[in-house]
Amino acid sequence: MMRNFILKNGKILEVTGPKGSDAEDVLTYLKIVGGESDNITFGNEGVPFTIEEEKAFLERFSENTLYPMFVGRINGEIVSLANMSGIDRPRLRHNSEIGLTVIKKYWNQGVGKAMMQMMIEHAKSSKVIENIYLKVRNNNESAIHLYESFGFKTVGKYPRQMKIRNEYYDTLLMALLL
Repeated sequence: MMRNFILKNGKILEVTGPKGSDAEDVLTYLKIVGGESDNITFGNEGVPFTIEEEKAFLERFSENTLYPMFVGRINGEIVSLANMSGIDRPRLRHNSEIGLTVIKKYWNQGVGKAMMQMMIEHAKSSKVIENIYLKVRNNNESAIHLYESFGFKTVGKYPRQMKIRNEYYDTLLMALLL
């Protein structure tokens, strides 16, 4: 599961699945991306995993063929992560929720578009996933525009879901029905 994309700046984005050996680089990436944007659910503290816990987490994703993770790299540097998650029960497994982050220096270069394309293509080829959902902060206009360009529609709103520096933000629930 590897694919290359040529970005607007001419650089090549290599998209692969995760490996346990990526754990330290992923944790570093998450601290950087968390510190660059208030549009995700954590800040510059990253996620509360040790390297060993992150390694186990990534290995579980690498084994999951229905709900995968994708790692985007440019010249070996992690610049994006995208994942699909779901509940593998007969009545729910046709749904997947996705998450997508891109490091700031590669915003508006086509990285998000490439990663989204990978997730949608995976969902379609799975022959199982029929609905893709995501949550996005209501004022994250560039992300909303990206999602709408793939056919996502707003289907709901979580009022005051995010609280950043004592200010509340609504989160939109968007869906793509395949």
